[in-house]
Amino acid sequence: MKRKINIALKCIFFTITVAALLLASTVALRRKDSIYKYADFFEVAKKDQVDVLFLGSSHVINAVNPTVLYNKYGYTSYNMGGHGSLLQATYWELMEALQYTTPEWVVVDAYMLEKDYRYLDDRDANPDESEVNTSIEQLHLNMDVWPLNKLKVEAMNDLVQDKDLKREFLFDFIVYHNRWEYITEDDFKSIVGSESRNELFGAEMRYDVETAPVVYPRPEEGEIFADETVGMTYLTKIIEECQDREIGVLVTFDPFNPEPKDVIAANTAGAICSAYDVPYLNMLDADVIDIYSDLNDRGHLNVTGATKVTNIIGQWLKDNAGLEDHRGDAKYAYWEKLSNKYYEDLREKILSEDNLFTKLRALSLGEYGFVLYCNSGSQVFTDYPMKHLIKEISDTNVIMDTKTGPYIMIYDPGFNKVYEASGDSGLENVETAMGYMYYQPVEQNFRLLYEEDDEDTNYLYDESHVSEDIQLLIYDKNTGEVIDKEYYTSKGGNYGK
Repeated sequence: MKRKINIALKCIFFTITVAALLLASTVALRRKDSIYKYADFFEVAKKDQVDVLFLGSSHVINAVNPTVLYNKYGYTSYNMGGHGSLLQATYWELMEALQYTTPEWVVVDAYMLEKDYRYLDDRDANPDESEVNTSIEQLHLNMDVWPLNKLKVEAMNDLVQDKDLKREFLFDFIVYHNRWEYITEDDFKSIVGSESRNELFGAEMRYDVETAPVVYPRPEEGEIFADETVGMTYLTKIIEECQDREIGVLVTFDPFNPEPKDVIAANTAGAICSAYDVPYLNMLDADVIDIYSDLNDRGHLNVTGATKVTNIIGQWLKDNAGLEDHRGDAKYAYWEKLSNKYYEDLREKILSEDNLFTKLRALSLGEYGFVLYCNSGSQVFTDYPMKHLIKEISDTNVIMDTKTGPYIMIYDPGFNKVYEASGDSGLENVETAMGYMYYQPVEQNFRLLYEEDDEDTNYLYDESHVSEDIQLLIYDKNTGEVIDKEYYTSKGGNYGK
């Protein structure tokens, strides 16, 4: 009898060990994109700390920054946007999220409203092979993290027609069982729930600047789609679901550099919103971004564009949504922590960035004060994209009117001031965090920039860098302490150090 008990115990122990190893290997081998994106969602949803859900495609991921929204307005939100997500995928992502939280508001972007194929893997209905592959590949980002249950089965039956492909989403070990050669330390950390996670509450920021966007013609005013598309059907399903649950719903069309079909889609979204009496922010029509400095590429915003869009939506929520400002509430310390960390990371990113375009655009967010000086004859004065970027930052035409230089701009967010001078003009007694500053052009390679109480320190003269035609001085916007001084040459338009 004792022997039988020992054998039984050993069998049970063996079974449990094998099951644990199988579970651990399944977790370790699973691709972490989805877990990385949504790890914090489950944590904050558990605490009932989600005021707003943002839904849509990569246009949303790169357009709305929840840490900025919290910093500026005190509202909590999660960016559920998925790369390449069509509106039918967005609908099911909403349904999955609503299992865990009931937000006050849902903000859904209507990009790709024109898409008219029922299943994401229907290659007959959608001959664009790359688009199909992207939709399927990126669906893993949106769906892998959700547990296998009745709702997920319904979602996959609705989104995918191929049975084998459907099984890969329902039982993702089929896809990831051979990832051994790609496994990292972070994969093992996921077994105990300590893997890396998205610290922007689902968002992703881009920093590069698209300097030469193609401007597309506009369609006829007010033109909308003649027939209902699958995208339209699912936008209405999202609206109806929110209304049934008494969740506020705001539809957006986040800004980018649109083609005619995108403008028609935006018009059509507006017509749907009117029919359902829901608010709509069409940011293609509004003067929200500058397409020459706020884009990362044609379809996606960079960090300055995202900050503008986040503030537009934040102001709308402040004016219309009746949400509570959670700043200063100890229960929301984690939101405060990640919001502060975003700005810390942004400041580090600015200082480490080598590309002058990218650096100047990020500096315009106001985390540092800076001085930009361009010497006489610099190629800056014949480079339209660079001049346009400087104009966008200064909000004047001084740089556009400067033919040969020199040119100086002092951008001081501490006092909310921008000072400029070009040609033979100087600056006198201008108030900055560095003190009261004076600028005076003297000769080709000798300019004076000094503080009233320290005339011996000339910030614009360095004999070892006399050949570089661009100087960038970065200082603390509160204390005026000089943090970095960089030199660039515009030779060839590359603006290299």
